[in-house]
Amino acid sequence: MRGDVGAGRAGGPMTDVSPLSRRAAPTALPALPVRPAAHVTPAAPLRHVLLIGNHAPRQCGIATFTADVARALPVERVSVVAMNDGHTYPYPPEVVFAIEQDALDEYVSGAERINALRPDVVCVQHEYGIYGGPAGAYLLTLLRGLDAPIVTTLHTVLETPSAEQRAVLEELCALSAGIVVMSARAVDILVRQGVPRGRVRLIHHGVPDLTGDPATEKARLGVGERPLILTFGLIGRGKGLDTAVRALPDVVRAHPDALYLILGATHPHVLRHEGEAYREELLALARELGVQDNLRMDNRFVELDDLKRYLTAADVYLTPYPNPAQITSGTLAYAVGNGKAVVSTPYWYAEELLADGRGVLTPFGEPRAMGEALSALLSDPHARAGMGARAEVFGEAMRWPAVGAAYAEVFGQVQPRRHGRMGRRAARPAQVQLTHLHAMTDGTGLFQHATGAVPNPHEGYTTDDNARALQLVCRLPVSAAHLALARRYLSFLHYAIDEGSGVFRNFLSYDRRWLEARGAENAQARAVRALVVAALHPEPLVSDAARELLRRSGRAGLGLESPRAQAILLLAVSDLHRSPALLAEHGALLDAARGYALTLASLHAASARPGWNWFEGYLSYANAELPHALIAFGQASGDTGSLTLGLSTLDWLHGQQRGPLGGPDGWTFWPVGCERVYFRGEARPLWDGQPIEAAVSVAAYAAAYAAGAGEAWLQRAARALDWLTGDNLLGQPMLDAVTAGCRDGLHRHGPSINQGAESTVLLWDAVLDLQVAAAQGERGGPTPLSADD
Repeated sequence: MRGDVGAGRAGGPMTDVSPLSRRAAPTALPALPVRPAAHVTPAAPLRHVLLIGNHAPRQCGIATFTADVARALPVERVSVVAMNDGHTYPYPPEVVFAIEQDALDEYVSGAERINALRPDVVCVQHEYGIYGGPAGAYLLTLLRGLDAPIVTTLHTVLETPSAEQRAVLEELCALSAGIVVMSARAVDILVRQGVPRGRVRLIHHGVPDLTGDPATEKARLGVGERPLILTFGLIGRGKGLDTAVRALPDVVRAHPDALYLILGATHPHVLRHEGEAYREELLALARELGVQDNLRMDNRFVELDDLKRYLTAADVYLTPYPNPAQITSGTLAYAVGNGKAVVSTPYWYAEELLADGRGVLTPFGEPRAMGEALSALLSDPHARAGMGARAEVFGEAMRWPAVGAAYAEVFGQVQPRRHGRMGRRAARPAQVQLTHLHAMTDGTGLFQHATGAVPNPHEGYTTDDNARALQLVCRLPVSAAHLALARRYLSFLHYAIDEGSGVFRNFLSYDRRWLEARGAENAQARAVRALVVAALHPEPLVSDAARELLRRSGRAGLGLESPRAQAILLLAVSDLHRSPALLAEHGALLDAARGYALTLASLHAASARPGWNWFEGYLSYANAELPHALIAFGQASGDTGSLTLGLSTLDWLHGQQRGPLGGPDGWTFWPVGCERVYFRGEARPLWDGQPIEAAVSVAAYAAAYAAGAGEAWLQRAARALDWLTGDNLLGQPMLDAVTAGCRDGLHRHGPSINQGAESTVLLWDAVLDLQVAAAQGERGGPTPLSADD
């Protein structure tokens, strides 16, 4: 039996140490792009479709729908991954495995198992309440890991979703190559919320074909010649059945022998929480109104063959639902699709299906109007027949063979997208370009921010940015221009050291006043790392000064508590290993690094959960620096435990930063956005993506490749860099080809116009990291890289 699919319900109940508070999502989703079919090849024949959703014998409407779709698809093979709700079910052979809805780790392993089956398309049956996590967000963990294109059928479309529901819908629509809904109203709602109309397809709810004789089926059911009003579906509060019972006295006055049959078992979730209390209340109400002989409640889940008999026997079908925001109803679809006269309240789906004389609508919560409409139809067989005929014509497109063919058409259309590209990626830069870096640097150092591409002196300078810039130019081939920049940034770090404490200040105003006595821990660690890289420079003019500043700031890298600051210091000490003499001189830093590696391992042990292989219960910023630090330190120091943990967590993070099919290697890179903190099991924030996430990911992936973890890591590094050059949600490059600057973030309505210091330095760092890694792979060792001064 197909139960109702209602308005949905939620499933389940940027700093390092102080996550940003959760913020409500904006009122509209972004206009996600229709992925252009670059490099498209003709669609291969559709052979294997995999469905995800509830499945019979689980008793709910989604389960019945999934089973019906599986039977209706005209393809060679259909597999199903079924969702369990704490119970196991004797599934038929087409169900290849099941996932327990509240077990996050099963969604992770489920993606691997689905990929092993190599389906052509995966079709998701979506309703918020059947998947685990906030608003069913666990489903997204599975979908991120799939190699096949995704088509999602939305059984629930809400006009005013909660913030959690909106976040899930946003990522779900972004991951899906196609979206299927069952009403025109749903299409309009999604388009208003930012989903491209070209991505959404209307396919009516499928219905079986009735062929029986009404009189014969009435006799079989023991109804005789009594006028029969039918409602079917899983029973629970919120179905408006009390309004229907209150309408019965008006019906009975005109038709004393009329029978109202409520067919269906109590919903399992309702039964679990309150038993049969609602059913008993309805029966008590009928007795109070004196219509107990006109009400029959069959408390059972009816299989399709039996349901056909009940529908055939019915004279009028009734849906009394009280919630206008119901976007679809399988029970109403069954009735209209088979030419039944219908009386209904005017919820969204009923307004659409019963238009043009295909049914009668009565106001919400008005039993007298409902009773009058039912009585009028029972009194006028010609009106019933005309209404049924109009409904039957409309229902031709709702027959399961037609619906199955429509789904197959959609699946065939999305197949080529696995060979296409999401964005409009520009060519990767062939060399580092320092034009914007020169423009952002004055006699004091590197400006922190820009307005557009113009330096913004009001925001002054930071040690953090000048350290990044020093590290970048010290990695480039020796030239007069590079030496000049290195000296400028070294001078800034020199001035930043507080001689009394041996630590760095961070924020410097344009008039050269320090704005705090001690900089944040990240600035301390980054300054130390930059000085280590500069101390290894082949030109003594740079290395000698850097070594002296390292001695003066020896305490800056000690006693760090922030995990990301500890990670940066681990990277610094990894570089120190390139010079045994320098490493010996800074034994205190080595000892601190060993402790930081143990701290990160302890954080991981305390925070990691099945399906969440991470150091914290959230992802915020510069995430890849944590595993990168363990990989680099583990490889440099011979600490295999750190190396193994770094590779494991980086591989997991890659799954969290994985976009759908689109690139030549089958997937795209989506950094975790800074719009909000991404807590364990939630939908990912897709917007306010920062260049730092792509750049530190390139560096980490390149480090994994250098550690011998495999060729795939080099490809992952390339995909992360591609995000910066345009292979992103909006298909717009972050790199400004004119200025050689990098835009500060990818927002919902386009990239930031501002090209600040951090984003620009990090972009060119990423270009350099990928070139170094590629050169190592081709030649077995590092190769000097060029730069355009």
